[in-house]
Amino acid sequence: MLVFIDESWQAIDSAQKQVCVLSAIAIHSQDFNEYSRQLWNYKVKHLGPKCGDIEIKGKDIFKKFNFRLEGKGIISRELSLARDVFGYAQTHNAIAFASVVFDQEQVQLDCADAKLLERPFLYLFERINLYMQENHPTRMASLIFDDRNLGQNERISQSVSNFFHLSKAGKTFDRIIKVPFFAISSENIGIQLADMVSHLIGRDVGLDKKMVSEFYKEIKKLEFKSKTERDGDDGKKHLTYGFKPIKQKEVGNLDNQKG
Repeated sequence: MLVFIDESWQAIDSAQKQVCVLSAIAIHSQDFNEYSRQLWNYKVKHLGPKCGDIEIKGKDIFKKFNFRLEGKGIISRELSLARDVFGYAQTHNAIAFASVVFDQEQVQLDCADAKLLERPFLYLFERINLYMQENHPTRMASLIFDDRNLGQNERISQSVSNFFHLSKAGKTFDRIIKVPFFAISSENIGIQLADMVSHLIGRDVGLDKKMVSEFYKEIKKLEFKSKTERDGDDGKKHLTYGFKPIKQKEVGNLDNQKG
């Protein structure tokens, strides 16, 4: 299983307080080439014959201008492209996950300390591993991050690898390959899909909830829904969902292995 990971920051109020969204899209490895071919065709269909290789970015596809255009009765090429992309993902078994952080002071995804795994990653990996255990118990998930630069990639690789090898929680995540991979977003449709998902979640919890509601409903159809009930703090049974709002600080600490 290929799991593509990207992130987005969005303003959530007039004071420009930010929400951070770390998202992931899981695609069966045997389906990936067909995804790439089909989404290339959608780009050509909606954006033009020379646009098959263009990178899809949430901030460009979901510009406010495109929504205003459709509000005037004019079809937006970008939004039409997004409809086809999400429709294809829904019918071809893509699964979405996300960690959503509302506390601006906790919005850290740079893995500056290799001994600590920042909490958005922790919750994301927890859900990916549960999905694999429930649906593909004999297979492994490969984590593929958006390529940034050598220094950033190295920090992420060290932090993630240390988490899986050293922390108590990480050692239990036995359905994830313990070394992350990296891909260039402009050449990888999986990273582009993850970017679209993270962007829309950020917009939905922020200032543009009504504007993006049509597309947020579409990515909710991709959200992972666990088959296993767990005990909640309220004494009731709950299912685990792929989109996790994080409101309290909880970090995977690799030094004391509380992970």
